[in-house]
Amino acid sequence: MEYSFEKEGLRSIPDTFYPVEKLKDFTHMGTVKTYAKGSTIVFPDDENYMLIYVLSGRISVSVLADEEKEKLIYYTGENGIICARMYHMDNDNIYIVATQKSKVCYFSEEQLSTIFSQDNAIIFEIIKSFISKVRFCTKQNLELTYYNPTNRILRLLHEVYLSNGILVGDSYEICINLSLKFISQITGAHYVTVCRVLGYLKKQKIVEKIKNKIIIYDPDKLQELSNDNFFYRNIY
Repeated sequence: MEYSFEKEGLRSIPDTFYPVEKLKDFTHMGTVKTYAKGSTIVFPDDENYMLIYVLSGRISVSVLADEEKEKLIYYTGENGIICARMYHMDNDNIYIVATQKSKVCYFSEEQLSTIFSQDNAIIFEIIKSFISKVRFCTKQNLELTYYNPTNRILRLLHEVYLSNGILVGDSYEICINLSLKFISQITGAHYVTVCRVLGYLKKQKIVEKIKNKIIIYDPDKLQELSNDNFFYRNIY
């Protein structure tokens, strides 16, 4: 699906946000490195403060809390940027990992200053990337504040249906690999709760998750349930 900045307000999945394609023309000025799947790119105590530009692969950005608890912030793929460790901040606990074999380019502040002097349009591309992330985090904060875990799962499924659902026969297919763990990370709901909600939806023939896609049989019922603050009573 073609990217559209105007649709960032509808975003439901924290992945790649606004792609900064123009930076590809300046990778010769930075430092390019390749990481195997599962490799750590940035540890919480690293002091290498750079902008990270993703050339290929997929990278997760998380924050580590006490007792080694981890909160996913977002994923980013090709042409995505990570500015989380651009500058030093006490106790930021940022943890960045390559979830696929990935190639990235590191840019220092000095290198970026030179790039901006040669093409100042890139400044606005980076600002758009920031805005898209802030917009999503604001929306996610509202979800966590005003909706319970089961409603957040239902709302996510309905939003993904609206933005990515493709009509196939009498149902809609969402061809996105949303694992149970990923749904749990996005919504902040417990993994077991995600399993129970999807189990109920499958039994009621409303939604079914099959391998790397989700089938929506009854989008109207899904929307209705997503607004039912007492839906959780159906699964406990």
